[in-house]
Amino acid sequence: MRIAILSYSHHGRGIGGVVRDLGHEIAGVMDPEEGPRRQLAEYFDCVGYATAGACLDAVQPDAALVAGKHVEMPDHIMACVERRIPYLLDKPFADCADRLRPVAEASHKHDVFSALTLPNRQSRIVATIEELIARDELGEISLYGSRLNNGPPSRYDPTPSYWHNDPGISGGGCWATEASHGIDTFLQFAGPGQVTVVGAVLSNALHQREVEDIAIGLLRGENGITGVVESGYCYPAGVRGGDHFFRFVGTRASVFALYGQQGEPLIEVHTAAGVAIREELSHGERMQRVVAAALEALEKRADFAADIWQAVRILEVQDAVFEFARTHHHAAGPYPLGAPPAKP
Repeated sequence: MRIAILSYSHHGRGIGGVVRDLGHEIAGVMDPEEGPRRQLAEYFDCVGYATAGACLDAVQPDAALVAGKHVEMPDHIMACVERRIPYLLDKPFADCADRLRPVAEASHKHDVFSALTLPNRQSRIVATIEELIARDELGEISLYGSRLNNGPPSRYDPTPSYWHNDPGISGGGCWATEASHGIDTFLQFAGPGQVTVVGAVLSNALHQREVEDIAIGLLRGENGITGVVESGYCYPAGVRGGDHFFRFVGTRASVFALYGQQGEPLIEVHTAAGVAIREELSHGERMQRVVAAALEALEKRADFAADIWQAVRILEVQDAVFEFARTHHHAAGPYPLGAPPAKP
C-alpha cells in the first residue's frame, strides 16, 4: 500500500519506518515545520508538504499514518475523513476528548477506517490475560497496575518533538503523552461501563518544569476493578529505555511484568499450578505487530478492535485525572504547572 505520514510528531518517523519495513511505500510526508518536514522527506526519499490536505491531495494514498502535535491531531484526522482516506492513529490523539470527539463522530458517520497504534495490544502479557480469562483461570480482576516511566523531559528539547514540554500545545507532560498506554489496557479489562477517577497526582518535583514528570491516576471500574496507572519522566537517562511494569491481580491467578538481571522483559504468571516465567516481546516487536495487524485489517476491510472511539474513551479518562489533580490543592505541583490549551 501507498502510505502518507502526517507529521513527524512523537513517533511519526519511527512508525513510518515500521510501515516501510513491512513492505509498504511511504509515498509522501507532511509536517507544518520546515525542519521536521525536511527530515521526513530525506529519510523516506519522497516529497514533503506543509499541510495535511496538500499532502493527501497530491499523494492520493491508500492510507495515512496520522501523528502530530496534540492540538493539531484532530485537524489531520479530519483531512483524512473529508477525503475518505483510512488512517492509522498514533498517540497522543489530542490534548483532550472534547477536541477529538467531533472528528470521531465524522469518521464514524462516513465509515472511515481507523486504527490506534498502541503496542500493548500486541504484548504477550495482554495475550496471557486473555488466555487465562478464556480458560476461566484468572477469576475476577480486582487490581490492575501499570507504570510507564521514561527518561527526563530534556530528551525532547533538541528534537522535532520539543513541543511535548509546552503544556499550551501538549496539554501536559508525561500524563498527556504516555498515559494512554496504561489507560487503554485498563479499559480493555474494565469492560464498557463507567470509569471513575477517585484519586490523582501530577508532580513536577523532580525536574521543576511546567509539565508534570510523575503522574498517577487511581481509577475504579464499574465492574469493581481498581486501576493504578502511573506515567513518568523520572527514569535515569542512559540506562535502558525506561521502567515499564504491569500487574493483574485476579481472584484465581496473578500476572506481573518485570525485568530479568540483564534487563530482559519477563512475565511472571502465578496460578494454582505454580509460577511460570515467560519472555515478553520488545517494544519494537509489539509496535511492528500492531502496525501489521492494523494494515492487514484495512486490506481485509475488517474492523479493528482499537479505533478512534477508543482514543476518545482514553482521553476521557486522561482528562478526568487532569481535572481531579488540578482542582485538588495538594494533588498538583509543587512548582507552578503551565496552563493547558483552552478546550474547544
